[in-house]
Amino acid sequence: MMDPFRFTSRLAGVLLLILLLAVYSTSVRPAPSGTPDPEHALGGKSLASALAGGGFVIYFRHADTGPAYVEQGVDLKRCETQRNLNDNGREEARLIGAQFKLLKVPVGEVLASEFCRCKETANLAFARYKLEPMLTGVSRSAEAGPRREQAIAALKKMLAAPPAPGTNTVLVSHGFNLWDAEGFHLGTQGEAAIYKPDGKGGFALVARVLPREWMDLGSEP
Repeated sequence: MMDPFRFTSRLAGVLLLILLLAVYSTSVRPAPSGTPDPEHALGGKSLASALAGGGFVIYFRHADTGPAYVEQGVDLKRCETQRNLNDNGREEARLIGAQFKLLKVPVGEVLASEFCRCKETANLAFARYKLEPMLTGVSRSAEAGPRREQAIAALKKMLAAPPAPGTNTVLVSHGFNLWDAEGFHLGTQGEAAIYKPDGKGGFALVARVLPREWMDLGSEP
């Protein structure tokens, strides 16, 4: 028969181990997908100041087109076959570009999906862009799985690539591309997810900014 004292001591030890494991698991639990990493999160004037110094990759979902729908018969060379920016989307894109200038955010490379709504967003905001097919997105079909995996790997590589010194890289793409790579959706058209490459092949989400929130960055604490 086990000594009651030894049994009590062993039980206490087991309970202490369970408590320590619970505390540890809570302390190291990663932030939910789409939530800026608390260790790197930025906002308001701190975000504006950091962006002014360069070193970030800013992923934009294209500006407003109105309700999304499944497009049929798309020809990437013909905008009339696609869902395009509406007047609000064009205003948002111009507003974003104006705020970048006001906040003195330096923009280096601008890469855009081949869809017209992405090209127009980039052109209205930054007056230039380079087409990047890997930002165009891939069909949701099972047959497109291998191509989609290539696009995911390519996007992660872009998010991890340090921009040219003193600049920020801008990517203009779609909501589902980031969903595939990062597991969260930019629910608002024109929303930005801002990443900080670590120079070692990794990156951290530091902020998310809605189209009209750029106007507040210079004034928010």
